[in-house]
Amino acid sequence: MRKGVSMRGIGYLLTISVSSVVRYIRRISAVIAKPTHAECQQVYEVDEMQTYIGSKQEVNRVYIMYCINRATREVISFIVGRRTKENLNKLVNAVLELSPKRICTDGLNIYRSIISPPLHSVSKYGTNRIERKNLSLRTDLKRLSRRTICFSRSLPMLVACLRIYFWG
Repeated sequence: MRKGVSMRGIGYLLTISVSSVVRYIRRISAVIAKPTHAECQQVYEVDEMQTYIGSKQEVNRVYIMYCINRATREVISFIVGRRTKENLNKLVNAVLELSPKRICTDGLNIYRSIISPPLHSVSKYGTNRIERKNLSLRTDLKRLSRRTICFSRSLPMLVACLRIYFWG
């Protein structure tokens, strides 16, 4: 699953069926717990990236919205779904529980209404680390690559793969 190997490729390498690979990935993902973070007064970066579920049509577009600690580059929380104010609010609330010093985002208008101005930062180099993480994600997980025929067939499988990638 990492480094661009497909489910079928993993099955071939391990000499097991594709359905067994899917079953193992779901089992592994279910065991992984979201890590608890105790740091305070840190700088966090929030961003989103788009992908597709089922087929590459506009109707099937979903977003991976996540935040990282700038110093440690650890993923604090993530949500997969539509880029709505409710979903982004859940993500920002997970960061606000950590008493952040600053939250850096890109220029998306929704963030201005969710994050209070003293905490919110929009600058040219404010999201460098999370944008680098987006590139690594697209490189390592083939289902997130742009301009390819690969995509996730189901939302639970995409979430399972991301849990393993981020916290496994």
